[in-house]
Amino acid sequence: MTSHQRIHFIIIFLLVSFNLRMSFSAADPLLVFLMRDLGLSIDGSGLFGLLPIISLGIAAPLGARLTGLIRPRLLIIYALLLAIGGVVWRSYGHIAGLYGGTIIIGLGLGITGSVILGIVKQEFPDCLPQLIGAYTACVSLGTAVGSGAADPVALALGGWQNGLLFWALPLLLAALLWGELILFSPSQRSVSHTLHAPIAPLLRQSKAWYVSLFYLFRVAGAWVLIVWLATLMRRRGLPLVEAGLVLAISTIFQIPAALLSSHIAEWVGGRTVLMVLAILLSIVSCWGLLLAPLELWPLCSALLGTGLGCIFALGMALIVESAANEATTVALSGLAQGIGFIGGGLLAWAASPAMQSNHPDIWMAGIYSLFALCGLCFGLRCTRPGICRIE
Repeated sequence: MTSHQRIHFIIIFLLVSFNLRMSFSAADPLLVFLMRDLGLSIDGSGLFGLLPIISLGIAAPLGARLTGLIRPRLLIIYALLLAIGGVVWRSYGHIAGLYGGTIIIGLGLGITGSVILGIVKQEFPDCLPQLIGAYTACVSLGTAVGSGAADPVALALGGWQNGLLFWALPLLLAALLWGELILFSPSQRSVSHTLHAPIAPLLRQSKAWYVSLFYLFRVAGAWVLIVWLATLMRRRGLPLVEAGLVLAISTIFQIPAALLSSHIAEWVGGRTVLMVLAILLSIVSCWGLLLAPLELWPLCSALLGTGLGCIFALGMALIVESAANEATTVALSGLAQGIGFIGGGLLAWAASPAMQSNHPDIWMAGIYSLFALCGLCFGLRCTRPGICRIE
């Protein structure tokens, strides 16, 4: 692959990564309108919030299975088109479309996210840390853009239905550019094979389980904060707008942290040291947000985002670098993201009754700390020598 082709591939890869969460996050700010116009109950809105993470968890191992039937580069186009169909159904399908479309979007984006990591492993084995950091940063940036632009877009287009439909356009652009890449790039067109990427052999390998459990507790901790942090900050007395900014600032700081994670690891003395520091920083900043003087919330939010960005990047890097080849990367991605999203989502959901306690701030900070320390335990095991293989 020439330098021009490498740059071309990387740009399109990052555009696809930018789309992997954006259409999900764009729906959350519009939830109040969905509840009003569709008669969505509190329980129904809770289920709607849980569906994305569960569908992503189902899609990841499904993607590994499908690579045996459809070559991975072509599968990504099909998956993106599936997600576009889900966006359309979610926008105009009433309650059934709201739930069913969300599941379809999750399947499309989950398959894309798991399969594309294997392709990057195959194409760029020499610069994986930098690309995984960029991948993580683009996912975080897309999440932030979707959340921040959802209300203005819906207002400009005349309502939440057109506002939700709008997010099919960046997905369509990503699908078209990826299609152009594999149709007209000689290096990509020549890769016409399917992959044998079974997950079963990984179930007998301890390192695959360590990577998966690290991912599980990363998701569980992050989801607890995503769902409840703004509510907890409002209970502490932070005004509505500032409470919403807590997660926004955290997300913004995740982007440079993820992008620079490989350089930060070199600066602090290695990936293991970075993992310890990032997880401890996230714990301290979480307690700071929920218990420290309220005027410190911007600093604590920025520090939380920095820690979470490094943790996210480390989780993705562990998947790619713990696998021997493209097929193993796809299989390990399917296993880790399947276990991580489903198990992490359920753990976060199981923690929800703590919000009804007398001191929900202390309970939630403690639960996040527990999830983070469990993740650290398995993450440190991941850094031991060894590699996963499916042959």
